[in-house]
Formats: sequence, C-alpha cells, structure tokens
Amino acid sequence: MIAAPHFDVAVVGAGPAGSAAALVLARGGRRVVIIEKAVPPRYKTCGGGLLVRTLLLLPFDIRSVVERECFTAELHHHAPGLSFSARRERPVVSMVMRDRFDQLLTTAAQNSGAELFAGTSVLEVASRSDGVELKTSTGLVTARFVIAADGAGSLVARRAGLPELRHVLPALECEVTVDAARFEKFRHAARFDFGLTPHGYAWVFPKREHLSIGVLTTRRGSCNLNDEYARYLAHLGLDGPVKEERHGHMIPVRPREKMFAVPRILLVGDAAGLADPVTAEGISAAILSGQLAAQSILEGTDVQRAYREKLQTTLLPELRVARVLARVLYDFPRVRAALFARHGQRLSELLTRVVMGETSYRDAVRRPEDYLKLFRKRRP
Repeated sequence: MIAAPHFDVAVVGAGPAGSAAALVLARGGRRVVIIEKAVPPRYKTCGGGLLVRTLLLLPFDIRSVVERECFTAELHHHAPGLSFSARRERPVVSMVMRDRFDQLLTTAAQNSGAELFAGTSVLEVASRSDGVELKTSTGLVTARFVIAADGAGSLVARRAGLPELRHVLPALECEVTVDAARFEKFRHAARFDFGLTPHGYAWVFPKREHLSIGVLTTRRGSCNLNDEYARYLAHLGLDGPVKEERHGHMIPVRPREKMFAVPRILLVGDAAGLADPVTAEGISAAILSGQLAAQSILEGTDVQRAYREKLQTTLLPELRVARVLARVLYDFPRVRAALFARHGQRLSELLTRVVMGETSYRDAVRRPEDYLKLFRKRRP
C-alpha cells in the first residue's frame, strides 16, 4: 500500500491568498503543496484591478502580466451629477486578467519549492491530533497544517464545521469588447460610478483590448444586477457591444465567525471573509492574510493564536472602520450626495490615498482634520 503524501502545509486554492502563503512557506524551508481544483491558468471572475497597496505586498515584479496602468481614477456621483478625478505619478490601479496574474504567483511559489496538485478537488477534511487529513479526487493527502484559500464558498470551512459567511455582496462582472472609438473613450482611467446601482456602485476597468465592466450591491435583493448592468451600459453609451461575457460572483466583506476555532486549519482571503467593505476589493487582504498565516506557521508556537493576533493588529481593525464607512457610503444616499456635493474632490483624494497605501481607513478616522471638515459648510 502506497502511503499518502505528507506535507508540512497543504494550501487549498491557488488564488492570490494561497499562492502568497505557499511562497512564504516554501522560502521558509517548509514542504508545502498547493491543491487546486482547476488546471491553471483558469479564468477567475474579478475586475482585475490591482491597487498600489496590493503591489507593495508582492516580493517580485508583476509587470509582465499587467495589461494597462491607470494613473487616474475617476469618481462619478449621480443625482446630483458630479465628477471628480484623482491623478498620481505612478499607477493608481494596474489592470490584469486573473488567469495570468494568479499563474504568475503560483509559478513563483513553485519555483521556490512548493508542489502543485492541479485538477484536484478536496472532498473531505478530517482533523487529527497531529495534523489534518484531506481526501481529494486524486487520493489522500496529510499535512501538519492546512491553509484554506478556497474562496467564499470554502469547502474546507464547511467540512471543518465552521459557520457560513454572514455578509456577502452579489456582483456581476463582464468582459466587454467594443469598437475602437468607444474603447478609446474609456481606456485611460479606472472609473467608478456611485448613485446608479442601489446600495452599491458600478465600474469600468480598461484592459489591453477590452473593458471589464461590473456592478455590485451591498444589499442582497435590492435590485436585479442584470438589469442594473444593462442600464449602466446604456448610460455609458456602450449598449450593443461587439462581444460580452458575463460572470456573477459573491464578495465576502465580514470575517467568518469562529474562523480561529479549528486547530491546524487557517482561513485566508475570501474564505475568511476579508474583502474591503468600501471598495469590495479582496486581493490585498488575500495576499496579506496568506502571508500572515504562513508566517504564523513558520514561527511554530501556538499557530492559531499567532495568526489571530497578527490579523487583530492589521486587517481586522481596518475592516471594522471600513464597514462603518461603507454604511455611510451605500446605505444613506442623501448623506453621501451631500458629502460629494460639498467635498467630492477631497473624498476622492482621500480614497485614492487609501488604495495607494499612503494612509489607511483607521488613520483617516484618527485624524479629525480628515473627516470633521467634511461636515462643515463651505465658505461662500
């Protein structure tokens, strides 16, 4: 009988969270395997906008997979009709297709010594006193620790008996090909539209030869996203595209309850529910949480506690502040409209500073001058 392969760590999922974790572990001398149900490269539903704060986390250059760099972010607020832009000397958003970006990260982990089991699904998860046993579609795998990086619908979390994610945002993301004249109009900036989609926003991300266009809402059941998407295309003058591929997905913006409750299983990225409630961007938190989980394993003492403490001093407080800001932005349209009317440019610059990694939501709240003046009347 052939013994099941044994690893120090089994990472389930080859997205940014899983590959970032595997890279840190492999460089730390651990025997690590990435178990991925698809065969890379695979399409991943995502706007594909990498923020500066994301790039700062990566230990290598990703320019080989960047399709377009946007040095300008445009924020449009409807009712009242207002537009603002924030420009920087370096790209505010770097546009990628997730199949190539994810494969780049996975390859970096493999080059550092991680193994990849592609086309392999995890079927069952069993915790043992000295490790975790994974029943997969290609056989049994055992590991001292498991990092669950398998997304919002994490099978690892379900099989480990953890509660479902409480707050997920429905989003519709579409790859849209238009004629050259209409593409030219949108190819220079990352565009965000507020006040069109109920309790949410819409976006246009220009890629090399097409546009990634999407809509999301923070309140499930408040609207039909297919209808909102069609309305948004018409508003942009992009109805009747040459080609269109639609993909729906769910974005988790509240940490999973009891996520630290199962010994030897660490949840990261969307499996942990760590996306930004304001922007719904999840790649930054995915990479950071993967790295923190890996560092906790490398430290080797009370791994779950170490991981929890790392998140409690980095991501989790930031997400708590972001949830409050998101409520103001999406649930109180009159307040949002008044703030944009009075201070739209300042708000645009502040949000740009956050995504550039120049400040954080917590720092903005700590500094009264950053937000109290938003409620003051402008001088005539």
